[in-house]
Amino acid sequence: MVTIRDIAKQAGVSPSTASRALNNNPHISKKTIERVQLIADQLGYLPDYNAKNLTTGEASAVGVIFPVDGHAVQSNPFYIKVLSGVNDELIKRGYALSVAITKTVADLQRNVKSMIYQSKIKRFILLYSQPNDPIAQFLRENQLRFVVIGQPTEPSDYYVNNNNKEAGAAATRYLIEQSQPTELAFVHSPENWLFEKERFAGFKQVLDEHDLSFHEFTVDQNDPQKLERQIFEEPQVDGAVATDDINAMNFVDNFKKVYPLKQIDIMGFNNSLPQVLLDRNYKTVDLFPEEMGKKAALLLFSDREDDKINEKKHLLVGYKIV
Repeated sequence: MVTIRDIAKQAGVSPSTASRALNNNPHISKKTIERVQLIADQLGYLPDYNAKNLTTGEASAVGVIFPVDGHAVQSNPFYIKVLSGVNDELIKRGYALSVAITKTVADLQRNVKSMIYQSKIKRFILLYSQPNDPIAQFLRENQLRFVVIGQPTEPSDYYVNNNNKEAGAAATRYLIEQSQPTELAFVHSPENWLFEKERFAGFKQVLDEHDLSFHEFTVDQNDPQKLERQIFEEPQVDGAVATDDINAMNFVDNFKKVYPLKQIDIMGFNNSLPQVLLDRNYKTVDLFPEEMGKKAALLLFSDREDDKINEKKHLLVGYKIV
């Protein structure tokens, strides 16, 4: 079995330097890290993660926490793409991905506590941001490292985010320029998450610039007829901006039920739907969720790997209308 000493000898460094290089220690030069890791790969070195866990008291796993809401979040393509990006980075570090997804906050709290106390997981990624969130507060109180996907509610939190207000404004501006609607709808979930509020702020800013009015619609999975009733009551609506593709498709399906002969132009977010489901009246904003996942993992391990990123405490991802 290949050992750290074998790698160190061939690389011409001490065993401690070889160990730090394999763990991407920021105090080791990039050139040394690359040389040591190349030699480790050539020799077929496999780190003993169990021994490492006993030394550090930390599992080689990252907990990824899903939001609790009325949507089937586990099947939302946006989250699947984020997980893919996270997992790409975890594989490089020999870490596994552990998921916490439940239907109630109480169950989520129990799930997260089990991860910490039984599985010894000490690093987490929250796929949401919410004021007064008990999960985030518990992680803060226990001084556990975590990264939020979205706008943080506490200045001390590490986070990865898009500029959702700017993206909301860009989507609305594009819709107005391309379709010239006179009565716009804004479509969101019952939870009205923080990212939805930010996109609404951008939406409202552009409407104020054009002196346009709007109507607010809620996609409530617990009351499927509610949206249909709202649409029936607002026949003048001829354009819509929805906070994500799932809400957009729900709105379109209900709109066609009420007004089967009427066309409506709509903007969504996430670029998460198969192209076969889309038509010329639908546009979406790609928020690059895989990149968000990768950057969340980079930020999560920056205390070990990159002092500059660690001091910055956040990373941003762009967007593109497609």
